[in-house]
Amino acid sequence: MMHGRAIIASALLSVFIIATAVRLVSKAPETVSLRRKLLAEPNEEVQVVTYESITTGEIPALSGGSANTDEIKDYKLPAAALKWCQLSGQNPLHYRSCDENGTFNRIPFGAGLTNGLKMLLLMVIESYERNQCFFVTEANNPMLIREDKTQELSTFIGRYFEPIGLPEDDRWVQKALKENRVQDMTWQEVWNDMEKRRTHGNLHNITALHYHNIESTILKKVMLERLWRLLPPVRDDACRSLESHGLEEEYMAFSVRRGDKDTEGFEFMKPEKYIEAAESVVDEHFDGVMPKIFVAADDCKIMEEFRALRPEWIFESECDQSTGHNGFVLGEMKEWTLKQTDEHYRKFWVELIGLAGAKFYIGVSYTNVAWWAAYMRPHRWSHIFLDTHTENALNNW
Repeated sequence: MMHGRAIIASALLSVFIIATAVRLVSKAPETVSLRRKLLAEPNEEVQVVTYESITTGEIPALSGGSANTDEIKDYKLPAAALKWCQLSGQNPLHYRSCDENGTFNRIPFGAGLTNGLKMLLLMVIESYERNQCFFVTEANNPMLIREDKTQELSTFIGRYFEPIGLPEDDRWVQKALKENRVQDMTWQEVWNDMEKRRTHGNLHNITALHYHNIESTILKKVMLERLWRLLPPVRDDACRSLESHGLEEEYMAFSVRRGDKDTEGFEFMKPEKYIEAAESVVDEHFDGVMPKIFVAADDCKIMEEFRALRPEWIFESECDQSTGHNGFVLGEMKEWTLKQTDEHYRKFWVELIGLAGAKFYIGVSYTNVAWWAAYMRPHRWSHIFLDTHTENALNNW
């Protein structure tokens, strides 16, 4: 009788082990969608971040891990660029780390890309500080609209990025909408108020994320990395393209923005100013030897100008591998095909990572690309803005 019970017990144990294994496999990270991971109930270790001087460029390490489960790939790039080509060392944001019964924020995403991302980042930070749930709307986003309706994008975020915020069809969001607990955020409320803009040197407590006395610049750098995450295939394609420029050693970067910026009252910076700036920093930062220069430019005609001014220097750019870039004009996007859209942003992702990875960055402050790249980069000292006082710009961003 005992022998029979032992057999039954053994059989039941085997069934339990198998069932447990099946359940664990079914919940393994590689089989769970990104949306499900990001919408799971928060299970995040408590993190305490104290004030730390940003002058060293060191960002405190918060809890590790990532929603990404793609394999780590090897790219021949400097560490600062490689950081954006690998799994992030920061956890993705948990979008349920908020009060499900409180006010929800509807955050708009649109305008030009980096301007839209900048305001999105600030509104997300504000939402977490208020412990308010949020979702993102792309309604009236000019980056989606096309004259040929067959070429329109249904979503910009979903085409290139991992999910940001709760989806609008989420049960929490739908309940909040039904109960009139949703408010529309605006960019003005996080930009016109310097405290909410998170200008350099201010300290913040964000209880929902377990951040205490975290300095503004550090906060934006960390939150950018947790929020803005290219889809793995998009990221891999960008990093492979950047790698093809032969940037294994430390390099310099130029950022050039023309296009429609003259309609906003800005005067385009002459290429000679970039050359002069590069020559002014080469001794201190590159031991007197001019490195390769990676050029991110919306107007590719600038490459001929740089090469004519310094034919002995080595300039690398996606302009050499892509055509039709004669200055970005937001209003012209409505005429683009999906193929043109994907190619434009493929080039742009390469350029952003290229700007982030350069040892030294020379550009202009009148483009939001400079704002976004500054928070991707590790060091405040490694910038020159040709059109303004660099430290003042960084302090007031």
